[in-house]
Parts: sequence; structure tokens; C-alpha cells
Amino acid sequence: MARIKEWTDEEVERLHELYGSNRTFEEIEVEFPLRTSNAIRLKASRLGIKRPLIPGNFIQAKPLLFRSGNGDGNDGFILKCKECNSWVQVDKDIEKRASVLSCGKCGSMYQVLFES
Repeated sequence: MARIKEWTDEEVERLHELYGSNRTFEEIEVEFPLRTSNAIRLKASRLGIKRPLIPGNFIQAKPLLFRSGNGDGNDGFILKCKECNSWVQVDKDIEKRASVLSCGKCGSMYQVLFES
């Protein structure tokens, strides 16, 4: 079994500095060439470091409406994350709850724009 390399104090300090900044996750990954993206996210989570919720940091997005083909009422919205290219799916009632989404894979924040 491979031994997991402990995080140095310098790496932890750098993670605090970068993870809470407006830098993209890809830019942060470059700063930790010996760490996987999952290791970076996990360490930040364990340290309680969160990505900033600065309005200027949000990406504005118009999600696509989808309707369930089997008539079960599971309608909702999807949008493609511009950071990691994964799909973000949410229930239709998000219009009533929030106007901000977070990508479950990379944590990118989206300000959702609904048609009026």
C-alpha cells in the first residue's frame, strides 16, 4: 500500500492563501504538482477552507430546462460547468429557492439567470 505524503506547513499555508482567493481551481492545482485535485479539495474541506462567495466570482448562466420523458414531474434545469465541464442538475423549484448554484465536482459558483 502506498504511503500518503503528509502536507507540509508551507503547503497548508499556501492552500489557505490560494483556495480562498479568486483564482480558478486549475490555477490552484498547478501550485500543488505533487497533489491530486481530489487531495487538494479534501485537505481544504478538512481544514474548513471554503471558496469565496464574492458576487464578482460568480459565473452567470442560463440553465436549460428539461422535462422528464416518463411524465413523473421530475422537471428541472441543467447547465455545463465552465471550469470542469461536468453537468450540474437541479430541481425546477430552484427558481423559488435560490439564484446561486455550486458545481458539485469543482465548487464553481454560478449566478443563475432565469427568463422573465
